[in-house]
Amino acid sequence: MPRTTNHSRSARVIEWLTLVLALAATGGCGSPEPADTSLGDAGLSTVPGIVARSESVTPPTGILPLFTEIAQAASVHFERHDDIRGLHRHIEANGGGAALFDYDRDGQLDILFTNGCRLPRKDRDASHSNQLFRRHSDGQYTRVTAEAGLIQHDYFFGCATGDFDNDGFDDVYVTSFDRNSLWHNNGDATFSEIAAQALPDPPRWSSSAAFADVNRDGILDLYVVNYLQSSDDPPRLCPRRDSPDGYTQCPPTAFVATDDVLLLGDGVGGFRDATTECGIDGVDGKGLGVVIFDADEDTWPDIYVANDGMPNFLYLNETAGKTVQSPEEPLLPVFREHAMQWGAAVNAEGAAESSMGIACGDYDADGRPDLFLTHFFGETNTMYRNVEGSMFLDQSTRSRLGPSSRMVLGFGVGFVDCENDGWLDLFVANGHVDDMTWAVDQEPYRMRPQLYRNERDGRFVEVSRWAGDYFQANWIGRGAAVGDLDNDGDVDVVVSHQLAHSAVLRNDTPTDHRSVVLRLIGRAPSNRSAIGAKIEASGLDMKLVRQIVGGDGYQSAHDRRVHIGLGKRQSVPRLDIQWPSGRRESWANVAAGTYTIVEGDSPAVHPLKD
Repeated sequence: MPRTTNHSRSARVIEWLTLVLALAATGGCGSPEPADTSLGDAGLSTVPGIVARSESVTPPTGILPLFTEIAQAASVHFERHDDIRGLHRHIEANGGGAALFDYDRDGQLDILFTNGCRLPRKDRDASHSNQLFRRHSDGQYTRVTAEAGLIQHDYFFGCATGDFDNDGFDDVYVTSFDRNSLWHNNGDATFSEIAAQALPDPPRWSSSAAFADVNRDGILDLYVVNYLQSSDDPPRLCPRRDSPDGYTQCPPTAFVATDDVLLLGDGVGGFRDATTECGIDGVDGKGLGVVIFDADEDTWPDIYVANDGMPNFLYLNETAGKTVQSPEEPLLPVFREHAMQWGAAVNAEGAAESSMGIACGDYDADGRPDLFLTHFFGETNTMYRNVEGSMFLDQSTRSRLGPSSRMVLGFGVGFVDCENDGWLDLFVANGHVDDMTWAVDQEPYRMRPQLYRNERDGRFVEVSRWAGDYFQANWIGRGAAVGDLDNDGDVDVVVSHQLAHSAVLRNDTPTDHRSVVLRLIGRAPSNRSAIGAKIEASGLDMKLVRQIVGGDGYQSAHDRRVHIGLGKRQSVPRLDIQWPSGRRESWANVAAGTYTIVEGDSPAVHPLKD
């Protein structure tokens, strides 16, 4: 993530080493606020030497995805406050995330945005808070932060949602620069902050987080990704001779990493730190993204962490066969780090990249979950194809996702089946970490987002040019969350920006393709959120397998409902669910629509609401 770039990787590394050796003594920064020299809406193609698009002017044949930005019209008025004033502080670059979840169980997806505050934090700015927007059936939103009891002031980054106490209501975990928050959903449209009582979670700079049941005891656990050891008062600055004020934002190499944390749920509303006991021992991770999914198809949740400028982590779950030692003690999971052996630590060139966001999904329809990672300006995004549940293969070039991403800087990301054909497309939010438009190489600050259509042969084509007005403007994109906001059967996108209002992108793709959308409710010994469930739709024109994963994206929480695009069909001939408990259930001829399925309830599906 935040780092200084140059014309080549070698030059950049040399520059970083020089900067680290020449770090000035830590002190305050009184630089004047610079004039806005960003690209605005001029377009990346106005920057010399930068190729903004990979797609041709002639639109590709077939259905073209289309999204309409409706945030202002729907009364979602939110602009994250990062206190960006040209001071090059490392803390201000990561931005925030968004969560899509039905906090009051009225059948409508609500939106939570994380917020920052004025710096330094010691000034105790109380004018900014995370914000919750409640959706109404008419498509309008109401800001309900105060009514929900969610008002809190600090510098927040990521969020995760899940029902950690299995009471039927989603709870929220929010990461920050100091002390993270755990918001218990009281079931009456209000929350109570219980981190002090429930979490052995010391202060640190945390980024993303994920709920999942890693020991399969029916209780959600929590993995917290931590980033750097840093200070907002005074900030560390790095000298650069050609900068207008003599400084630039320091690269991550100038900071010490902060280790991740694995917290096991105790079943009575609390958590215990089991990081070291469980084998989570990666160092120098500088983590920014996380996803918990079954990589090796053994039914046990594995953990993948995106690290900034360091090799990524893949902790394979080796708990199978272990038994509980005593009824009072939960099963202690065993993890071993295998990213290098599996080919997912570095790219095909053997280089560790600046990994930020992760998208997890089966892009090639072979039944196995693949991984797509967003990276820094000058690097390429990376598509890791899961090969027979035993290794990952870098397919960035063959998929055509690598070359078109080299001159942008990606953060938020998500697989989105835009046209309901069953094939997973990709959305990527882009934006630089510092205003470098004054530099000789003229790296853009604001950047256009990207949308890629899955061509069903292992390759993607960028269709951003035809995807709507939002994709023609330049933004400083950060977290993104995907889900069916309006319950119309297609997937929408919410994006958190810096220095601009957040976006709500309604999917208006012109197609008559329909879908099956599933809300799964687990029963003991599964966790109620059904995180870890595997869903297979058979009889379609492809092999369609989905997992309900923990984490995914960048500092954000996607809608956990399972979306199955039907293409030209009107139903799923056969639907199979493997629940986190190991129970398997099947249904025949599930017609297009949105359903709730309760584990073990009956061989039938039910309407959306309980």
